[in-house]
Amino acid sequence: MDESHHHGHAASHHVVFDSPGMAADAELEGEILIGLMAEGATALAGLCDRHGLDVRRVLDIGCGPGVGTCCLAEEFGSARVVAVDGSATMLERVKARSQRLGLAERVETRQAELPGGLADLGGADVVWASMVIHHVGDEAAALGGIRGLLTPGGLLAVVEVADPLRFLPPEADLGRPGIWERLDAAWAAWFTGMRSELPETVPSAGYPAMFEQAGFELLVDEVLTLVIGAPLDERARRFAHGRVQRMQHQLEAHADAADLAALDGLLDEDADEGIMRRDDVLIRGTRHLYIARTRPES
Repeated sequence: MDESHHHGHAASHHVVFDSPGMAADAELEGEILIGLMAEGATALAGLCDRHGLDVRRVLDIGCGPGVGTCCLAEEFGSARVVAVDGSATMLERVKARSQRLGLAERVETRQAELPGGLADLGGADVVWASMVIHHVGDEAAALGGIRGLLTPGGLLAVVEVADPLRFLPPEADLGRPGIWERLDAAWAAWFTGMRSELPETVPSAGYPAMFEQAGFELLVDEVLTLVIGAPLDERARRFAHGRVQRMQHQLEAHADAADLAALDGLLDEDADEGIMRRDDVLIRGTRHLYIARTRPES
C-alpha cells in the first residue's frame, strides 16, 4: 500500500480500497516507486541470510495490487508468497501480475481484513507489511498479532511513510513561499483525522516502542530514498499529476484555500507551467523501513 490509499471525500476520512480505479492507481504508483520496494526487499533478504533463516513462506499483508508481492517472490526464489488484502479487486491484480511475470506457481492470494483476519493466515518465516499498519486502530496489537504468525527467529518488515513525496525542486514555490510545508501540515491533520475514525483506535507510540511492546527485537530502522530525476517520462508525469490532483481534493477541509488554488497551474495539462509539460518535474520518494526479529522469549 501507499499514500495513494489515503483518499476519500474531503468531508470525511473514509478510504475506499476495493475499486478498479484505486487498484489501477496503486499499481501505477507501485511500478513508479518500485525502487523503494526493491531496496527494502533486498535488505530483508540479506538479513535472512545473515541470520540463517530458511525462508519457505512469506506473507505480504496489505499487498494491494501485488507489485511488492512479485518483488518478494523474485527475491525469495524458494519461498511461497501469500498476498493478503481485504480487496478482491486488488487480489485480482495480484493474480494477473504474477501470471504475467511467471510467478503464479509460487504466489497465492488470501482475502482477509486486518486485524481480525490475521489468525487464519497460517505461519510464516517472513512477513512484509507496507503502508498498511497505520490503517489499523490499534497498531501495537496488530504487530503483536503478526508476531504470533512468525516462526522462531522470523522477521517482520514494516514500511511506513517518511517524508512527503515531492515532484518539484525545493525552489519551485508557485509564488507562495512555504506552500509545501503548509500542505504537509494539512496532510498531517488529515492523517490524524483518518486515524481517529478507525475502529477501536488508540494512540500509537513510535514504531520502535511498539515493536518492543509486541515482542520484537528491532534490527533495522532507516529511511529509504528514491529520486527519479527530470525529465520524467509520460507515465511518471501522469503519476505525479494524479497525486497532486488527489492531494488538492483530499485536503479541501484542512489546507488554506489559496494554497490549494495555487496548485491549479500545476494541474493544467495545457499550460507550460503544468506537470505534464514543465521540464523540472521530478519524483522524490522516501519510506521508513523497519525490520524486526521475534525475540527468543516470545
